[in-house]
Amino acid sequence: MSHYAELRDRLGTQPDHPRFVGAPITVDGLTPDELGALWPLLQRVHWNPDAGDALRQQADEVLRQAAQRGLVPRLDSAGLLATLQAVRAGPVPLSWLLRQVRYLAPLPGAGIEAALLPRLPPEERWFADRHALLAIARAAGAGGLLARLDALVAQRPPNDLAAREFAALREVSPESLFALAVSGHYSALVADEDEETDPAAMLAGEPGYLDFAGAALTGAAEQLARLHAGELPYVADAAFDRDDALVLGMAARVAATRDEAWYADLIGPLLAHACVAPTAARTAPSQALTVALGHAIEAVPTPEGVVALRQALALVRHVGLQKKLARHQKPAERGLAARPAVALRLLDAGLAPKALRALLIQFFESCFIEPLALLYGEWRARLLANKTAADFARGLVWRSGAAWMLGPADGPLDAQGEAVTVADDEPVTLWHPVEADEAEREAWRARILAQQLRQPLRQVFREWYRPADGELCTGYELDAMPLIGLARREGWKLDYDGLLRQFGALRVLFVVSDRLYPGYDGVVASGALLLRHAGMAVPPAEVPPRLLSEACRAVDLLVSVSAVALDTEDSDCYERSRRLLLLADQTGRDAMRRRVLAALLAPQIAAGSVRLDGFHVEVAGARVSMRTGRVLRDGAPVELALTQPGRPLSAVPWLPYDEALLERVLQGVGALLDGA
Repeated sequence: MSHYAELRDRLGTQPDHPRFVGAPITVDGLTPDELGALWPLLQRVHWNPDAGDALRQQADEVLRQAAQRGLVPRLDSAGLLATLQAVRAGPVPLSWLLRQVRYLAPLPGAGIEAALLPRLPPEERWFADRHALLAIARAAGAGGLLARLDALVAQRPPNDLAAREFAALREVSPESLFALAVSGHYSALVADEDEETDPAAMLAGEPGYLDFAGAALTGAAEQLARLHAGELPYVADAAFDRDDALVLGMAARVAATRDEAWYADLIGPLLAHACVAPTAARTAPSQALTVALGHAIEAVPTPEGVVALRQALALVRHVGLQKKLARHQKPAERGLAARPAVALRLLDAGLAPKALRALLIQFFESCFIEPLALLYGEWRARLLANKTAADFARGLVWRSGAAWMLGPADGPLDAQGEAVTVADDEPVTLWHPVEADEAEREAWRARILAQQLRQPLRQVFREWYRPADGELCTGYELDAMPLIGLARREGWKLDYDGLLRQFGALRVLFVVSDRLYPGYDGVVASGALLLRHAGMAVPPAEVPPRLLSEACRAVDLLVSVSAVALDTEDSDCYERSRRLLLLADQTGRDAMRRRVLAALLAPQIAAGSVRLDGFHVEVAGARVSMRTGRVLRDGAPVELALTQPGRPLSAVPWLPYDEALLERVLQGVGALLDGA
């Protein structure tokens, strides 16, 4: 008996006993056509409340494994009809119906439309569901449904944005239409856990939709400009409703994906005019459009979009709207580095040095995840021509075969100060410590210390992690309140099983013992890191080193801030000792801070006036915590008159990189050494 026939028999027969159902279910070896032949049976069992738990569990296991392996059924017209007839009578979820029609491989046959119509939602919901219904009608050859949709849209007011979008969508490819319909239409994120195709990327290749997007956004910008010029009456939140805003938000995403020149000129005034009233009122012409544009900028950031978002945050007066816009700022700035071909236009945006520096910090931090590669000639022309960018270029280590920094005359020098020859057509990337050996890392640390160079961001003293270091973050009790707060600021999403974040092409799930939600007050245990690439689970050893290192570094930050104890309930003394030894190793945020302090305080340690003990600095009879900066003497807190940040101390005059906590620790040590 074939594997397909065995599965068909098992799914069609109720087991004699719920615990004795045979060998474990597997879909290995099943073809799309065979899965399509099983599909009506699988759906009948899945949807039938009287099927019995044992039978439903077997069907659901087949569905789960197929989804996990990316195996989709291939349905002919008879298979689709049988699938529609297998489920309950009446309307079904449109998301499910979309997927079934999408599995239809040959041209649709007779009877499909008649079977579809009873499954659709009530007609009063059709306009809201127009994208899914259009995709279904196109794929199923349902001419009657298409005509009814056209008639429904024709009832909209003249020049209605949603109706104009519908007309443009009538001409796009079925693949683009399905990407839009399946995605939930206007999700702020490019892809969900199901790794659906980004609809903006698909629609960006459709000339008809791109023409509509340009006309719609230009018209919206002109309307808002007239409103701010006093040519139109102002009514709060009346310029564009939610439907209009969703249409314009998708148009903005498509234009940003194509990096259209007109979008670069338009997004700044459009967002500024949408978010602030033309009067002194603390209202906005359209909150819905402001939020939709914020989502679009986060999903597909461009330099002009990121600058527009920053400028809008300075203008907006509506407190609630300001908070909503602010949520998009850091993710947009982080995401800009994933588009290096456009990101360096930041240097031409006319920003004040302070604002440009803040954006460049986000940009270069993201380059540790997504390496920026520029030819050396272009690298010099772009970075050294701008004073703020030149400060970054001269303060960071770069790699083009060998690693180098710019010397006093802007020539490349290695860690020993020897000249390095770099051809103009050689690619240059930002150096990462995980991609160097220990001798090279130590050489660069020594150079930074010897020359007292302060890097614009943490690089040479950056924490780095190997594949086995993911276990550093397991087995801790975490205080959920600071954990959730920091996680959201750092770009993590609250997921059913823990915390989820994207690092380039790598999706990282940090598992915790309970489901987290805003306001959760309690303690959770930290678990494993689960890594996925292109929808498939991958072991740590197969992840590119810098991607894995940055993911572990981000999790280490969460643990170091929120950990309250080691979880020893299921661990013996050996396990606890092993974990503590891992913490003391030269890996991780705490250990790197300890290493930096040892280097900076080397003269005082040699003289015996300072001693490092675990994660404390002992000086003048007091203990300064490396993790909090708090100063204790005999268990009691010590109040010190610390110098203001940025002012040098006589004992510790210099830091190799900017970190508020490290500065606080050294200020405490310096004050104690100075006799405070």
